[in-house]
Amino acid sequence: MAVELVQSESGRMFIDLVDGLPQVMGSLKGLDGRYGYVNEGFRSRAGRDLPRIIGATVDDLFPADLADSYRAQDELVLATGQSLRAHLELIVRADGTLGWYVTSKSVVQEQDQVLGVAAISIDLRAQLESAHAGLALAIAAVREDVRRPWRVPELAAIAGLSQVQLERQSQRALGISPRSLIQRLRIEQAVQLITTTDATIGEISAACGFYDQSSFTRQFRRLLGLTPGSYRSDRS
Repeated sequence: MAVELVQSESGRMFIDLVDGLPQVMGSLKGLDGRYGYVNEGFRSRAGRDLPRIIGATVDDLFPADLADSYRAQDELVLATGQSLRAHLELIVRADGTLGWYVTSKSVVQEQDQVLGVAAISIDLRAQLESAHAGLALAIAAVREDVRRPWRVPELAAIAGLSQVQLERQSQRALGISPRSLIQRLRIEQAVQLITTTDATIGEISAACGFYDQSSFTRQFRRLLGLTPGSYRSDRS
């Protein structure tokens, strides 16, 4: 099925679109969930040679909880026929650094026959670095003191923008509200502490400004697809 998917007209068009874009992760998966095609951006993100990716499934390439999340996305797209659009994810790259990606997935079909799923994930690093100066100042402020109970009006003042302008800049650059951005920056810091310190999950939760450990765990799992403890175990 993966071969038919890759050789279909729609599959070839998709490959032509993403093959030469290293900053974009592009992939085609058959109905059996096996990768029939990935571009260089995907291969680099996975940190594996191409022969070890083609024919593999998400279970072969990613930690269990993340694989479950990715599989659920695919199954929803296939079951409903509705595309997943602009889903913001915080992803750990092969070198261990954090990356913000926007992911979209769509059904691939040929003459009404569904063949699989096409996925594109775009690294937002360049957009973050070139974001509006005010938004960049707000992001830097939160990163500098992530434990602080930040409020949107405070960030707007730091950015030199009105709240409406800050909301607009955040939505344009990242596709999320300033409030959601604060939570994601806290999770970003938590990932760093989990991977570089021996602090307990409770200590990390408090250090990153979460009200309690259960709230931290819920937010972490919602964004990364696994619990903080599982994330640490997978990288130990």
